[in-house]
Amino acid sequence: MNEMIQLFRGALVLDTKTFADLKASPDVFRKGFMFVLIVGLIVGLVTGLVGLVQGLTTSPAQQKAQALEGMKQFTAFMPPEAVQQMLDSMEMGFRIGERISKEAKAPLPGQVETLFKQIGVVVSQPFGWLASLILYGALVHIFAKLLGGRATIAQMFGVSSLTVAPHLLDALGWVPCLGGLFGLVAFVWGVVVYVKGTAVAHEMSNGKALLAVLLPIIVGVLLVVLLFVVLFILIAASGGR
Repeated sequence: MNEMIQLFRGALVLDTKTFADLKASPDVFRKGFMFVLIVGLIVGLVTGLVGLVQGLTTSPAQQKAQALEGMKQFTAFMPPEAVQQMLDSMEMGFRIGERISKEAKAPLPGQVETLFKQIGVVVSQPFGWLASLILYGALVHIFAKLLGGRATIAQMFGVSSLTVAPHLLDALGWVPCLGGLFGLVAFVWGVVVYVKGTAVAHEMSNGKALLAVLLPIIVGVLLVVLLFVVLFILIAASGGR
């Protein structure tokens, strides 16, 4: 556990030695996996407990009011017509849900259902992070290799796993008014850690590492744009016949 705490501290302050020592470790993949698992479980546990308390102490009417209020804040800068349409859609969804819940026989009491739901939140948090790191990390690893990187895929995953360290702030997402700010700080801080980890793992400059991290997104956006252009051309061609 002391090693995990040292990794956590080193990641937050972008300590090069922490990243380099992790890369040099013979079990770098296992350490990265355990780091994501521990931080993810902590965040999931806090989030799950907060959700459990809120679920047990908040009535359906209060939950509905909170959801509507959150939607109003989210759409504060949208045209009034669009906002009203979204609110009407939400209201219709609530009515449908209430009708279904009245007609259907719930297999479990509400409290037990809430408990199992939050247990799912706890368990899914670290594994969601792991899936994202592995899938996106594989793409970054490929581009880093094309840019002259030297890391193995195990080293890339192990070192880049430290990017979840700032996301411990996600456990404070429930704090009124500040939850969104904590999430934004965690995201930006996490990106910086990810770039640092990529640079150390592949023994390249921070500029090349940043490019390797951004290239999957850039290529993805270009492919989507190309797809829309091709579809537009095909639709235009078929319409002209």
